[in-house]
Amino acid sequence: MKKATFFLFILFCTPLLSQEQTSIIIKQQGYGKNHGLRLIFNGKIIEPETQEDILLELDTVLIEPLYAQVLQKNSRYTGFWIEPGFGEVTVFKKGFPGSTEVKGSKSHAVYKSVKFADIPEDRFENFLTHKDHPVAIDYLNGSFQFSGLTAEQLQQLYDAVDENNKPKLDNLRAHLVTRSIPTVKIDSDIYDFTGQDKEGKSYSTGDYRGKYLLIDFAATGCGPCWAGYPELIAETSKYDKLQVITFNEDDAIDTWQSIADKRNIELDWPVLWSGENKKEVFEIYKIQGWPNFFLISPEGKVLDQWMGSGGDHLKFTLNRLVK
Repeated sequence: MKKATFFLFILFCTPLLSQEQTSIIIKQQGYGKNHGLRLIFNGKIIEPETQEDILLELDTVLIEPLYAQVLQKNSRYTGFWIEPGFGEVTVFKKGFPGSTEVKGSKSHAVYKSVKFADIPEDRFENFLTHKDHPVAIDYLNGSFQFSGLTAEQLQQLYDAVDENNKPKLDNLRAHLVTRSIPTVKIDSDIYDFTGQDKEGKSYSTGDYRGKYLLIDFAATGCGPCWAGYPELIAETSKYDKLQVITFNEDDAIDTWQSIADKRNIELDWPVLWSGENKKEVFEIYKIQGWPNFFLISPEGKVLDQWMGSGGDHLKFTLNRLVK
């Protein structure tokens, strides 16, 4: 097996001496030579050089635990955490995805205990045990909706985490503080918010009363968002009483602008990036995919809501509802 050697440069405020040369070997068991497995490693998709048991073998430099994934042909995946110093990973077909083993990785043991717990009560106890471990915090913040835990249990976990780690639970915090606020949906009132564009100029949804407002919740890495912008520009430009606002969930302003320039896309409406309660806004609107549109009446009522671009929904909706 050809051995690859490269270095991962990760920008953290960690002294250079804390970096460790790490030998990594990722193997599969039970899939056979026609396994068709792929890896996502350091943000890149890797096709194994052969169809043998060893999927990847390399030396690299790690500063902190690294998360990687192995994907099956059907796109189901297993995730695992490799510790600096050494990483021997075995992906088993039997019991996939929870059967993956990583020798000597405390981070992976924590990950398995919170993700693959048999019952929610065990998951809750495992979170409490590892409440300030970075992997447990990362998983809780990104996957609490699918944890099976009650609102009371989630609140207990949030309260138990050290104050210095609470900012890393921003998604969970937004969920907890908005529990008593009604979700925005068709026929409900709009939830007004204020956001800032890349220059820091503020725009408020409340300022557009008297006009129809189309809110476009989007993200820089959303392919359907980019594919749909030409049609969105063409259709919305037909209505003088219609205002559009795009609110991006991420903060990759430079990347967004670079993509827009390459695609010759210029939006003639505000594109918002920040806001004091941005996480709460996306939670109240229940944004779990992009693009996600809300059409608001001049009086502030939600006339329609839909996700995705393409097709005739946008055209027919505007033609039917914008007077």
